[in-house]
Amino acid sequence: MDPKSKLPKPSGLRAPQVFTNPRPLSDNKQNLPNVAAIRPEVRAGPRPVFSRLISRRSKSVTDLRPISERVQSQRLRPKPKVEPSVSTDRAEPPSSIKRAPVKRPAISKTDDDIKPKSAKQTRQVKIPDWDYKTRFQNLSEKYNKVVDTLKTAKSDLADLESIKSELENKRVRLIDLEEKDIEQRRRLNELTNLEADFQDLQEKHYSLKKLQLEQSIELDRLLHVEKDFIDMKQKYDVLKTLEHEKSIKLELLSHVQDDLTQLTTKFESLCDEASFLRQKVIDAELMRRKYHNTIQDLKGNIRVFCRVRPPVTDAELTKPQCFIGYTSESVIEIKKTKESVCPSTGKPPDIKAEFVFDRVFSPACTQTEFFEELSQLVQSALDGYDVCVFAYGQTGSGKTYTMQGDSSPEHLGMIPRSVNLIFETIDSLAKSNWVYTVKVSFLEIYNDNVRDLLDPKGTQNLEICHNEGKGTTVSNLKIQQIHSPKDFHDLMTSALKHRMVAATNFNELSSRSHAVTKIYLHGSNSAAAVSYTGSVNLVDLAGSESAKTSLGERLVETKSINKSLSALGTVMLALYNKNSHVPYRNSKLTYLLQSCLGGTSKTLMIVNVPPFEEHYSESINSLRFASKVKQVKNLLKRNRAVSPAPSTQ
Repeated sequence: MDPKSKLPKPSGLRAPQVFTNPRPLSDNKQNLPNVAAIRPEVRAGPRPVFSRLISRRSKSVTDLRPISERVQSQRLRPKPKVEPSVSTDRAEPPSSIKRAPVKRPAISKTDDDIKPKSAKQTRQVKIPDWDYKTRFQNLSEKYNKVVDTLKTAKSDLADLESIKSELENKRVRLIDLEEKDIEQRRRLNELTNLEADFQDLQEKHYSLKKLQLEQSIELDRLLHVEKDFIDMKQKYDVLKTLEHEKSIKLELLSHVQDDLTQLTTKFESLCDEASFLRQKVIDAELMRRKYHNTIQDLKGNIRVFCRVRPPVTDAELTKPQCFIGYTSESVIEIKKTKESVCPSTGKPPDIKAEFVFDRVFSPACTQTEFFEELSQLVQSALDGYDVCVFAYGQTGSGKTYTMQGDSSPEHLGMIPRSVNLIFETIDSLAKSNWVYTVKVSFLEIYNDNVRDLLDPKGTQNLEICHNEGKGTTVSNLKIQQIHSPKDFHDLMTSALKHRMVAATNFNELSSRSHAVTKIYLHGSNSAAAVSYTGSVNLVDLAGSESAKTSLGERLVETKSINKSLSALGTVMLALYNKNSHVPYRNSKLTYLLQSCLGGTSKTLMIVNVPPFEEHYSESINSLRFASKVKQVKNLLKRNRAVSPAPSTQ
């Protein structure tokens, strides 16, 4: 049996309570009390059995707190001032161990202790010396009360400080209000004085205004009197001079009648001379038209220009370029800079191709310089001829830039420049009694279908019809009349938005259709009894490309483009060989251009060539095709010549 259960339990013990340790265990280890000082007998050797039993009972029964709290309570326990009794006898009974009297620490009196105790109040039970737990509880309660009191005092002190600061702020505000009140009173006095002065000035102003009004009335009266006097004087002077002038006018009238007779005779002679000169101008204009078109006929009814475009982007500047030589204004030489090595000689063969055209333009040529050659054909259209200009070449060779250009004035293409020249010429011919009507239409051939770019959602079918008298026409095509270059540019901008374009391997914005811009011209001169009907067909062909580099929808477009361009080559070959049958109907493109290629039009073909070696084969094919077109000869006809032979008077 456990010896602790045999010992009697002390009376007045409380139930064990668990307290939280305010400090960590590591701190408590540093502040452990000196056990030898509290229990001197520990140093005297082993204690008797009875003493060990008492100690063991005290720890297990009376003090059930955790070790950290027990050590803390021992640290707070005051040290007894007792001399330890040293004994080496282990068999001495417990009664022989003498403990020194322990002096209680002084306990501070609280407000409850100071208050007088009533008669009925019972005396507090004295806490035994060994009951450190109760003592610690009392001390903890007192400490908590002191802490609460201190917190309350600090809170009150903070409230007092805030009240003090508020009072100080109110005092400062009150001082400011008093100063503002004084300033407002001063300003009020000044305002009162100013109002009094203003009233005095206002009264003086009213009186002065009244005087000015009276003065103006008197001045008006004086002016009226002076005016009446001047009028009377002038009437008198007029009446005085009328008699003198009457006599003079009678003399002048006789002289004027003589001069009028002479001027009438001179005017009649000038009218006759003006009619003669007008007829001379008309005859000179007709003669100029005749000679101009004769010169154009001598140059050829089908002319071919070659234009080499320059590299534009940074990526193109790094590409290898072909060697292109310009022997003259009409001869171009082209060859690769690096050829394959010849197996027999071991050297690269010197192979070059030379082509002759009506005019060759290098990459340094500007749009203005290029249009100088084209402007002569525009004049022929005003003279009553059908003119066709179409750009041919592979994808990315610069056809669209040549025909349309961009919005800047120096980069305008052939189409807008032609319209500007037409209206400039019409304005100059208006002085010679020429009146022109200008109309325009826009269409494209996409996948061998004709689409009206001015009416892309139209439901009517567009059919190409060819008539020997009227040339080639398109039924149900929308034709719009224009009165200025601005009207044309607006229509062209709207039409280009509906044109089929797409990104390809050679161009980010490649034309996927053949675009045809046609300008209808009708001019008449009532004085000369002459009228002409001409037209300008400006065609931007889609570029040829290999079907191997196209996929999906681009492949279908490529096949259609190459088919129509192949049909155009077949027509040109038939014209070159002077075959009896020319297959215009093989493609809608060639059927539409039948009147331009068959002899009723002056045709200009612009072959565009890129300078890069990767396009060398396509460039050679384009140049060969253009050289065959140049050798085609057709019979040229003017639409209508209504004027009689010019007089030589």
